[in-house]
Amino acid sequence: MKTQQLLEEKVKSKSFRFSVKLMTIGLIILILLIPKMMIMGLIHERKMTSESAQMEVHKSWSYQQTIRGPILTIPYVEKVIDKDGKLVKEEHHEYHVLPKTLDIKGELFPKELNRSIYHSIVYESAISLNGQFEKLDLEHLPMSPEDIKWDQIRLSIAVGDLRGISSAVALKWNDQQLPFSPGMNTPTLGTNGISLILSGNNIKTMPAEFSIQLELKGSNAISFAPLGETTNVSLSSSWNDPSFQGLFLPTDRNVNEKGFTAEWKVLNYNRDFPQQWTDNAYDLKSSDFGVALVDVADHYQKNERTAKYGIMIIVFVFLSFFLNEIITKQRVHPFQYILVGFAILAFYLLLLSFSEHVGFNLAYLISAVSVIGMVFIYSRSFLKTWLSSIALTSILSVAFLFIFILLQLESFALLVGSIGLFLILGLTMFFTRRINWYE
Repeated sequence: MKTQQLLEEKVKSKSFRFSVKLMTIGLIILILLIPKMMIMGLIHERKMTSESAQMEVHKSWSYQQTIRGPILTIPYVEKVIDKDGKLVKEEHHEYHVLPKTLDIKGELFPKELNRSIYHSIVYESAISLNGQFEKLDLEHLPMSPEDIKWDQIRLSIAVGDLRGISSAVALKWNDQQLPFSPGMNTPTLGTNGISLILSGNNIKTMPAEFSIQLELKGSNAISFAPLGETTNVSLSSSWNDPSFQGLFLPTDRNVNEKGFTAEWKVLNYNRDFPQQWTDNAYDLKSSDFGVALVDVADHYQKNERTAKYGIMIIVFVFLSFFLNEIITKQRVHPFQYILVGFAILAFYLLLLSFSEHVGFNLAYLISAVSVIGMVFIYSRSFLKTWLSSIALTSILSVAFLFIFILLQLESFALLVGSIGLFLILGLTMFFTRRINWYE
């Protein structure tokens, strides 16, 4: 009877001890959340520093470019007459005319500029704008020919950042060559641009074929506005990871390791402004479309995604150590759990540090091998057999490999991650099904 009581008390004591151990491990995991959040904050801080360095480069080089135009602006005077036929006042208006056709062809030449350890993606470009303006029907315009300010008719093109213009810009208007001047006073297009004065003779001899060549520097992205009744845009570049953005997507695209080509076709039916209007009745800035040169080597984003899985890896490793205690009857001190947990967190610091210099993939390999090796060597000091150390560090290796695969999958990361976690939970249940947790 006494022997049975002693045995029951021993079982209860052992069960209580393992319960306390499990709660201690849970507490350690919660404590490790603090340095994990600090690492996440450090990653965010380094990312902000990188973005600040990129903005400094863009400020010196040229910002993202947006091209809108050309647009023909005809100033005129509207005379207000009272009932006695006397002139009361003169109102000044502007009549805007868009081209019948607009064909834009361009090629982007990307390059990488560095500031300290941070790099920025910029580009040079060669852009040609060709098209046609229809003949103006002067009889059906909202003003009479004598009210038109013939010496102030202008052609304007909005350019996102004028500092990016690399050479003189001229307009070929039928057989004439006319130079543009900096500055633009057409708010419906934007705030920055170039313009020129067209003579009355140029307007009266319409229709007119036009051609404009632009050499532009810019950063990250370039976009256009569909100002033609039919607008065709064709872009090409050696950059192989474009992101098409804006109100319209390409009708045809081809992306491979050598770069990309993309073509857009936009009709006047696809936008919310007409071919002709008076004053600032319409805002053309809402219809922009184009392409961004995505930096696939954004290791800060990958570091953030990796660090989010940090606590999951710690839980898996701690669970494997705890199950090893249950199966082999060899106890592991909570302090040893803490050191292993900090070793795993050190992986994320190493990954962040190395990725800024050697790229994310190589940094991941270096950091994972370093931490796995350290955990393996340390586990040999408190685990009896080589097999136990190999098994436990293999679990850590599989966890690191699993996270790396998830990072590469992009769109399928959630699906594969969910299935992976389900399988891991199932395997844990399977291998622990015969353990009597009360004994």
